[in-house]
Amino acid sequence: MGLSKPFYRITRPGVFIPSYVMDKRYAPDRLQLSRAYISIEKDLRSIFDYIEPDDQNINAFSFELFSLLLRACTEVELNCKEIMVANGAVPEGRHFTMKDYKKLEKATLLSKYKAAFRNWRRKQSDSKVVYEEKLFQPFINFGLSPQKSPDWYDAYNQVKHNREENLEKASLENCMNAVAGILILLYLQFGSQWIATSKTGDFLIQKEDEDADDSLFQPDALFVVYTPLKSDWKASQLYDFQWNNLKKEENPFARFFEEELS
Repeated sequence: MGLSKPFYRITRPGVFIPSYVMDKRYAPDRLQLSRAYISIEKDLRSIFDYIEPDDQNINAFSFELFSLLLRACTEVELNCKEIMVANGAVPEGRHFTMKDYKKLEKATLLSKYKAAFRNWRRKQSDSKVVYEEKLFQPFINFGLSPQKSPDWYDAYNQVKHNREENLEKASLENCMNAVAGILILLYLQFGSQWIATSKTGDFLIQKEDEDADDSLFQPDALFVVYTPLKSDWKASQLYDFQWNNLKKEENPFARFFEEELS
């Protein structure tokens, strides 16, 4: 038996995603968060006019990448905070920090989300150039024991507090991890509806698999998102409800951290 209610701002396998994430009670800021990501992705695309996404440029850094890293990490923090607050979490200190955000792993399996950049240039040992997917797993450190902050997030803090000494931390790789991190956070909240303006939707950034719980579209997206497999979850952690019935209730959503304390 799975969960009889979905958590606020958290998708899981078991129920068709667009059926519940479009409800205004689930999250009122979906399109605003989408607009912010699109603006940040636009800046990353412009950087590719000058820096080729290539193995040889993975450690390239610049003032433009510094600015992008600051924007992207700020947006990561905002999305994490919104998920935490909606689910009844309170910060350990005065403000939410990455120490708090690591707790999202149990609720979302963030460490297992991957984003594949679909046009990465790589030169093979025989000097032949190939274009292939490059995988980014921004929150992989959340799955470690003990948990660690993402490396790119630590780099963000270092360059933010001392740009002169740490500008090299604003690398292409760290920026791409941060941007991919935003997209993953949007996808775990809204599925393909992270950008859709109607129930039919226009875009998707998820790879189809045998347990698809979402609509499937192919936009001009920089990344393809790979979600955790259904088998990564226990049967009791999967969603198992009829939204057409549940949506009539006054409170059709649950709060993960309140459930944990109960």
